[in-house]
Amino acid sequence: MKLWKKLSLVCSGILILIVLVCSILLLAQSKNSILEITYEQARNKQKSLASSFSEMAGYYSDESDLATTQYALVKYCFLRFADSSSVLMKDGELIYSEVSILPTDYLPVDTYEQQQYTGEIGGRNMLMIGSQVTVKSTPYLVYVVMDISTVYNSIMQMAWRFTAIGFAAIALGAGLIVLLVRRATRPLHELSASTKRIAAGNYEERAAVQSHDEIGALANDFNAMASAVEQHVAQLMETALRQQLFIGGVTHEFKTPLTTILLNADTLQNTFVNEEERQRSLAYIERQCNWLERLTQKLLKLITLQSQIEVKEASVLLLLERVHESMAETLAQRETPLQVDCNSEALLMDIDLMQSVLVNLVDNASKASKPGQPIIVRAYDNIIEVRDQGNGIPESELARITEPFYMVDKSRSKKAGGSGLGLALVKEIVAAHGAELHIESEFGVGTVARIVFSR
Repeated sequence: MKLWKKLSLVCSGILILIVLVCSILLLAQSKNSILEITYEQARNKQKSLASSFSEMAGYYSDESDLATTQYALVKYCFLRFADSSSVLMKDGELIYSEVSILPTDYLPVDTYEQQQYTGEIGGRNMLMIGSQVTVKSTPYLVYVVMDISTVYNSIMQMAWRFTAIGFAAIALGAGLIVLLVRRATRPLHELSASTKRIAAGNYEERAAVQSHDEIGALANDFNAMASAVEQHVAQLMETALRQQLFIGGVTHEFKTPLTTILLNADTLQNTFVNEEERQRSLAYIERQCNWLERLTQKLLKLITLQSQIEVKEASVLLLLERVHESMAETLAQRETPLQVDCNSEALLMDIDLMQSVLVNLVDNASKASKPGQPIIVRAYDNIIEVRDQGNGIPESELARITEPFYMVDKSRSKKAGGSGLGLALVKEIVAAHGAELHIESEFGVGTVARIVFSR
């Protein structure tokens, strides 16, 4: 067998092996990535549903309510956030469900931590996420039940596409290998002819074999391409992480003002109020909605697009008044008084973003405080500080509290609806202002969060 045939067979075999291994690995990785994204979305959906339901039901329910009243209230609160995949149960009894299966038959839940089940039920691929929540000492089971058969069908279609592309790549590669190997071995034929002529007695014959090897240049080009791809992937990953932070951050920012907006809307719908009170509630709802709209746009630019914020001289007193207004309903519910001391006239800042910073700091201080313990917001010189007399933060935790999704007291934070994103956003916004965030705390005594502006 000629040399070019041997080289072609060896290279083709290697090509087939590489394509098969890479296709299998890429398919497996793609399958795992798709399923993990599906699972993560379901977990986030169930977590949001459980948190929103428990928070709303806990706020409106009363232990003195009759059982029928409690049942109707709980179902109403759950329906505010539920969809066709949501299930609510209590003591083995379905309170709300639009799915045809009973989740507890496949995923019995007895803990507050999320539990997951995936499997085939009735010829369909099903995903269940469940956890237990407590409303006024009464345990409930919250499930998200999803049919993910379409996901598996998509994976199967992708596998067939991988197979077709693989065979096409192998056929094309094998043809190219034959052509390139024959061309690469062509100088050997010229050398062989020259050798024969010399053997025949033509001693003046010289081998005219010239080779212009471009493997080195190709390697450099490949390395440059790989570097460009790596850089592009890193940028995509960074963008995805920042987008995740933005989505979680916007959700976090919406929680406090939306609660008070809903309370005012509920008051307008279900309570008789005079015209002055009605106008005041509507004006409050409008101001909060406008602020949320502006804040969302600015957070998108700041966190996702990394744009520079526009700062201008703004009234510190107006800022503190807006913070007091935004937190009034929440602090009243928690019985936490807010004291404002303003000894500064104006600072260079974006007042909407800085309002978000102070709302986060006051909200955290309120969560850490007991009823009756005051929270003090003080502005002086180029400093704004939020001081509380709450639980405090252990010294070992101080360095990590501004990390995304990090929570010092996870049980208390989850009960209060925390996500660990508040201080991460605060840090981003303060840094965008060219200011510094200093947090001082003593466990069991209280915490001081101080924002120091450069001027």
